[in-house]
Amino acid sequence: MSKEIWKSLIDEVQVAVMELQNVSDAVDEAAAARLGINRTDMRCMGCVFALGPMTAGELAVAARLSPGAATIAIDRLERAGYAQRVRDLRDRRQVRVVPTPQAEQVAKEIWGQLSEEDEAGLACHTEEELVLIRDFLKATVSRHARQADRIRHGKVISEGAGTTPPRRPETSRP
Repeated sequence: MSKEIWKSLIDEVQVAVMELQNVSDAVDEAAAARLGINRTDMRCMGCVFALGPMTAGELAVAARLSPGAATIAIDRLERAGYAQRVRDLRDRRQVRVVPTPQAEQVAKEIWGQLSEEDEAGLACHTEEELVLIRDFLKATVSRHARQADRIRHGKVISEGAGTTPPRRPETSRP
């Protein structure tokens, strides 16, 4: 493969990743609006579904939130009927956050068809291709998480940048 073709393919993959991020964001935004919760709560709900029952501290780490923000999100999800706190059966001192049956039902309604379509799309790939896809996606998630941390901790955007909204250009009014 020529260097030009190789570079073009890399560019196409990077654009596809960006498009996937954007459309995933649109799905999450629409789902959160439909459920009457905010995006942070949606992210917490997704973590509980993906990783299983967890403590508020574990959820804070998984969702990349402060412990206080995670607790507030759990409170909102409980009020909305999508999460509940239950005592850990092995360690009664711990409380775990679990999805409610209502949350499981709405998750099935919102993501069930998409999950089936994704599974069908992946079914045509060989085991080796699936391993490659999985490894690429996991590595991409890690890179993007590191970038989010760098941005959050001021290692990418200079101090003070973005703290003042950009001024809109003056327009002449008749």
